[in-house]
Amino acid sequence: MNRILKPLTPTPLPNGGRCKSKIPSVSPFAKGSALRQKQEVIERYPPLQKGEQGGFKAFTTPFNGEGLKKLYIGSPSPSGKGGWGVRVAGLSLLLLTTHPAQALDGINGRISVLGSIANPGSGDLTLNGSDDLIHADQQTLRLMHDGVSGQNEWSVHLKTSRQHRQNIPAAGLHSSAYFRFRELADSWLDESDSNSSTTIGYELDRAVYKRRFDKFTLSAGRQPIDWGTGRLWQPLNVFGAFAPVDLDTEYKPGIDALVLNWYPGEFSSMSAAYVFSPGDDQRLGDTKDSFAVHYKRLVGDNSELALLAGRVNDNQVLGTSFESEFKGVGLRAEASYYDLADGDSGLFAIAGADYKFENGTTVAAELYDNALGASSKAELATAQSAPLITQGIQPHLSRHVLGLSAQRDISPLWSGGYTLLTSQLDDDSGDKQYSFLHQLNLKYSLGNESDLLFSLLHGNGKGVDAQGNIQSEFGHVPTTLTVRWSYYF
Repeated sequence: MNRILKPLTPTPLPNGGRCKSKIPSVSPFAKGSALRQKQEVIERYPPLQKGEQGGFKAFTTPFNGEGLKKLYIGSPSPSGKGGWGVRVAGLSLLLLTTHPAQALDGINGRISVLGSIANPGSGDLTLNGSDDLIHADQQTLRLMHDGVSGQNEWSVHLKTSRQHRQNIPAAGLHSSAYFRFRELADSWLDESDSNSSTTIGYELDRAVYKRRFDKFTLSAGRQPIDWGTGRLWQPLNVFGAFAPVDLDTEYKPGIDALVLNWYPGEFSSMSAAYVFSPGDDQRLGDTKDSFAVHYKRLVGDNSELALLAGRVNDNQVLGTSFESEFKGVGLRAEASYYDLADGDSGLFAIAGADYKFENGTTVAAELYDNALGASSKAELATAQSAPLITQGIQPHLSRHVLGLSAQRDISPLWSGGYTLLTSQLDDDSGDKQYSFLHQLNLKYSLGNESDLLFSLLHGNGKGVDAQGNIQSEFGHVPTTLTVRWSYYF
C-alpha cells in the first residue's frame, strides 16, 4: 500500500478544487485511507477533513481570537480599505470573464446560507454580560476559476459575504492576515451599534499560478499551505489551521507565498515556502516575512515521516510528524518546537489513533499538549495575550486537551458526527477541574450539489466570573444551534 508522491499530470477538479468524494478521517495507511484516492487530488488540494481555520465559528470558543473573549460568526469581515483590494479584485473579475467562450465552463462556485441562535445562561460569555438572545446569520458566495494548460495551472477564488451579528462582539483578525502582503478586500457596508453589527464585502481568497517541471513545481500568489497530519490539531500547520469544531473547512484561506515543491524520488517530497507579511501594520504590529521547509517520505511499506524547519513571523520553529498503521489502526504523532521572538519557548505536540469499522463508523482520539498553554486557572489571563494566541496559531489557552470524535454515514442521504473536547486546569486550591465542549453534526444531502447541515454545540464547566473573566477552556460557551445550507455550481 505505497503512497506515490511523485508529481502527476493534474486533472482540473470540479467546484474549484473541492473534493466531492468524502475523505474519511483515518490514517493515510489504514483501511479506508484518503491516500487510496488519486494523488492528484491529495497533492493539489489539502485533505478536507483536516482542521483548518478561517471557517464559520458560531459562538464557539474563539480559539484564535483576542483573549477568547470574542464569540463570532464567520471569518473577519474586510476592513473597508480600498486601493489594492479594489484594483486586484477588479482584475480578478476581468480574468474570470475575459474569455466568454470558456467563462461558464471555467467558473464554479458555492452559495452558503447560515444562521445560528443561542440562549445564554449563567456563566456564559456574552456581549457586555447581557443575557439577551444571541443570533447571527451569514450569506456567502464564492466564485472559483481553476484551470490547467499543459504544464501550467492557475486558481482564482473571489468570496463575497454578508454577516450580521446580534449580541456578539466583532470578529478578531484571522491568522491569514499575518501572512498576506496586502488585504485585497473591501467592505461595501460596515455598520455597528452597541449590540449588533452588519458587514457586506468581498475578499480575494486565492490567486495563484503554478508551473510544473520534471521533478518540481513552482507556485506564486495567494494559496493555501497545509502540512499537518493530525485529525483535530496540526502542529506542523505553522501558517494556520482550523479549530476542531469549525464548520466551514472546505477551503483553507490563501496566504501570499512562493512555494517550491521538489520530488527527488517516488516516495519523497520537499516543499520550501517563502511567505510575505504586511510589514509594519497598525492592526498587527511589526510583522516579518516567513520561510519554512517541509520534507516528507515513506518509511517502509506503511509509515510516513515528515520534518519541518523555519522562521515564522520572527519565531523559530522545528517540527516533525510520524504516521503509521498497526492491524487497521491508524497511529500518528506530530510536534513543533517554538523559540519565540519574545524569549519564550515550548513544545506543541499531539498524539492520536483512529479506526474505521466495517459498518463505516470512524472513531478517533487525539491528545493535545502545548507547553506554551496555561496549566492553571490563574494562568488563563496571561495566556490570552500570548503571541501565538493573538496570531491565531495556538488553538487553545490550556496546555492539555483531549479530543474524541466519531463519524458515520447513517443512510445514503444522512451522515453524522460527534466531537468531544475536554480540558484540564488546576484551580486556585490546586485541584483538577475539567471543562467540556460537545458538538453534534447532522448533514442531509439535498442532491449531488446541495446539502443541509445541522450543528449543536454545548460547553460545560466553570463559566465566567462576576467580572466577566473566563475560568475554564470551554465552560463559558453557550449552547448553540446552527443550520447551514450549501449549494455548489
